[in-house]
Amino acid sequence: MTSAILKMINYRRPLKKFLSLIFLPLVFSFTVSDALSGSFPQVVFIFDASGSMWGDAGGRKKIESAREVMGKVVPVLPSEVKIGLAAYGHRRKGDCTDIEILIPAGSTDKARLLTRVNSLSPKGKTPLADSVKMVVETLESMEEETTIVLISDGEETCHADPCGVVKGLKDSGIKFILHVVGFGVDGEQKEQLSCLAEAGGGQYLGADNADTLLSALETVKEDIVQKVEKAKTVTRKATTKLGKLRIRMPRTSTASLNAFTIRRVPDGKDIKNIATPGPDTTHTLLSGKYEVIAGFANSNYHSDSEVSFGIREVNGGETALIELGAMAIDIADSLRDIPAGAVIISQAGNEELKFHIPFTGNDYYFYMTKPLPAGRYDLAVHYKRTYLYNTSEKPVVLVSNILVAEGQESIVKIDSGITLKKPSSSPVAAWELIPAGTEEAIMRISGAFNGDYPLWQRYAVPPGTYDLLLTLEGMTEPLPAGEGITIGNSELLEFDAEL
Repeated sequence: MTSAILKMINYRRPLKKFLSLIFLPLVFSFTVSDALSGSFPQVVFIFDASGSMWGDAGGRKKIESAREVMGKVVPVLPSEVKIGLAAYGHRRKGDCTDIEILIPAGSTDKARLLTRVNSLSPKGKTPLADSVKMVVETLESMEEETTIVLISDGEETCHADPCGVVKGLKDSGIKFILHVVGFGVDGEQKEQLSCLAEAGGGQYLGADNADTLLSALETVKEDIVQKVEKAKTVTRKATTKLGKLRIRMPRTSTASLNAFTIRRVPDGKDIKNIATPGPDTTHTLLSGKYEVIAGFANSNYHSDSEVSFGIREVNGGETALIELGAMAIDIADSLRDIPAGAVIISQAGNEELKFHIPFTGNDYYFYMTKPLPAGRYDLAVHYKRTYLYNTSEKPVVLVSNILVAEGQESIVKIDSGITLKKPSSSPVAAWELIPAGTEEAIMRISGAFNGDYPLWQRYAVPPGTYDLLLTLEGMTEPLPAGEGITIGNSELLEFDAEL
């Protein structure tokens, strides 16, 4: 114990230097918080456009009163407040999925919002729970609390437990408060709408005509005004040079990935390695540019197949997101034993994003679902499985122009192929497959150094029409054994090579 204390004393100067580096990223200054637009509240209106809005309230159509009141309240919201708009029931009758985000949260275009409100024509049902859920899920990355104002003239018609849904959303940690304005509702409807407001941490406000509707929305407006005034107060604020990099991908794609490496761009230094990353990881970094290197796993303890997933900039106090999609490879059982020497995935128009998963004793990782940045890809193989094979490593593109979208899994089917039936005589030295109307073979299979085994294997090829050429032992040129051979989708063609 004593020696440990003496050791700490002897190293007090390096420790002091270390502590200074810890606190270096924090820069303190006096600032007015309204200089940061993200510090102000925002409001999203959920507008009832169900069929019942054509009903009367106070001697006028409810939809007419609602449009008029929105036209009075929205223009006088503080200029710092960002706005958004959703509506339900405005496109189709009897459809509980008729919900639309008309203007995403974060807009400043009040005129556009009012134009959209005035264009709504009530038609459908009242999916309160799913409407709130759709809006709240768009707020997941928001740092500031968002005020949601739900205007409804009736009870839920699509979900058995709307209060439970709102409570679950509130418990999820997403920052929002839900105010509910009940317009021309009865006692039972009021009870449910009040429950929604309570579950969402907000107020229930009732209205029976245009004047009381205006009064209700004025109350909500005043709450927002108070939040703006609070945000404008002068505060002592700490700004940081630390930011975060979040990497997210479909859960099914993690098994094929061995690691992520985060590389600092200016000096090329690898500053973090994430082994066996999960589907959603976040990493604290100094402000700057970083390259993310994916390491795809290979069998039998071989080194990873590495490829760059691009460069992202991390800013202090912010989270940069890399949202990956996935390519799921569905290969037919009849083709799983093709003698592929590698699976090759390449992004169209980007030579930097291309990688091989080589055959290293088994093909365990070949057809696993793979995380990829959004884009279009080609999937290829080559058939030089071992050094004994004479076949070249020329790629055979099995599927091209595969669309991978952020957060989604794209399924790629490999289900067409060809196999040659071994002849009883006239030994074949090689065969090649040429797309009809062209002169260049997409593949040429030769006998191995130690036998003719590869010639009679099954091979995956894209569907199409081909010419098949055979080269017999001792001959100097191939023979056209089959012309205009068609291989269809989901078809394994067995070609009889008997001469």
